[in-house]
Amino acid sequence: MRIIKYLLLMICISILCFSMYSLYKIKDEQKQNNNLKQELIQEIKIPDIPSEESEFSVDFDKLNRINNDAVGWIVMEGTQVNYPIVQGKNNSYYLNHSYEKKYSSFGSIFLDYSSSSNFSDRNSFIYGHHTRNGSMFGELKKYMNESFLNEHSSFYLYTPDGNYKADIFSVYTADALSDSYNQSFVSQEDFKLYIDLIKSKSRFSIDIDVNYESDRIITLYSCSHESRSEYDRYFIHAVLKSI
Repeated sequence: MRIIKYLLLMICISILCFSMYSLYKIKDEQKQNNNLKQELIQEIKIPDIPSEESEFSVDFDKLNRINNDAVGWIVMEGTQVNYPIVQGKNNSYYLNHSYEKKYSSFGSIFLDYSSSSNFSDRNSFIYGHHTRNGSMFGELKKYMNESFLNEHSSFYLYTPDGNYKADIFSVYTADALSDSYNQSFVSQEDFKLYIDLIKSKSRFSIDIDVNYESDRIITLYSCSHESRSEYDRYFIHAVLKSI
């Protein structure tokens, strides 16, 4: 009996030690990711309050010396989203690699590998993890609150080809395999039908027009934990306006 109690005690101690080590690793990784983010923001001199009147442009030459996969920078006021956007050769690598290309469970904010790197497609998907500490795309859930959305109805996308204000016109949760996940359109009419579809799914009525003949949109995409389904995703659609 004593041996059994001793073994159980040792198992409990081992589990506790492993749990404490895992927690330490998570906290350390959070710290490293935040330090990298702050260093990049200071190095690139991202404005505290982005504005469509600003003549600011990101020094992508400097960013590319760190990682030549950089294709943009996204800033969403009222959230922690203030990150470079990278694009890999697939949609797996940056799920668990940082901007420095080091392993990280937090991953990076990244553009779909099949998209044009200059965001010239009709619909460009941008991905990021939904984290507990709100980093990456962990705060997209804020846009599911109407008052927050009204106060933060747009965000900013900086690219080597120019800067954009992204006006949000639809927000909702949907299954990962829903018809919202669409980046290819055979005609203008096909794109119009898609715009009508995703507008109809929005939690709130948003008075933003999208010209299906000429406009380009971007879709922010991340896991949602609002239900027990592992397949739920946040979809935030915004139309790009050059500034």
